Amino acid sequence: MYSDHPQLWPPPDDTVLWRYMDFTRFVSLLEKEALFFCRPDLLGDPFEGSLSHVTPPAFPQDLREGPVSMREFDLRQVVRMARVSCWHMGEFESEAMWRLYARERDGIAIRTDFARFRDAFVGDQEISASVVQYRDYSTDSIPFGNGLLPLVHKRISFQHEREVRALFLPDAVEPQEHGGCYCEIDLATLVGGIVVAPFAEDWFVDLVRSLAERRGIGDRVQRSALSEEPTFAARLLTQPG
Repeated sequence: MYSDHPQLWPPPDDTVLWRYMDFTRFVSLLEKEALFFCRPDLLGDPFEGSLSHVTPPAFPQDLREGPVSMREFDLRQVVRMARVSCWHMGEFESEAMWRLYARERDGIAIRTDFARFRDAFVGDQEISASVVQYRDYSTDSIPFGNGLLPLVHKRISFQHEREVRALFLPDAVEPQEHGGCYCEIDLATLVGGIVVAPFAEDWFVDLVRSLAERRGIGDRVQRSALSEEPTFAARLLTQPG
């Protein structure tokens, strides 16, 4: 289930969200009817969940002045425990996101809005979401009121991602879930549209539609707007004489 966190920044309900993925991840979404939540330290950015080089002003004074054992809280423990699902925020599909996170011939983008996204979670796990805040880690402080706040901050070099991040800290991690875990969702609620990669061939579009139809959402499959043909022909209009 979804729950707003008082210290995070959830987007407005009508915010359009995209999840770009390869075909195997799409099949997994349909078959499991669940979203995969990854360990942040496996996403490729070594700064995930870290603090900036500036002491966070919200860091409790009693910890800053306490014994060394109290002042050396290691956020890497939180990063290894946390689970996140990353979404792109934008009214239209992004050519850059296709190239970075899917493939232009056999990738898939799931389109939704935040209201659908929030209402789609049906499991017992309490999940929150936030617009990611982009900061200069050499000059800006990262708030540290709780272990989740550093996980919704990233270096300013990543601001092109326009990320909305769903996340949670599980009570316990099963051995088989060290890379991440699945959270149950209602597919019909989550999926507003299924957009097929810009240069996908007809057979691939048909395959995606066939798979989606098995879950009752085949009518939501469409080609990428980037696959439309350009227009070069122009006609001069003459003024009536």
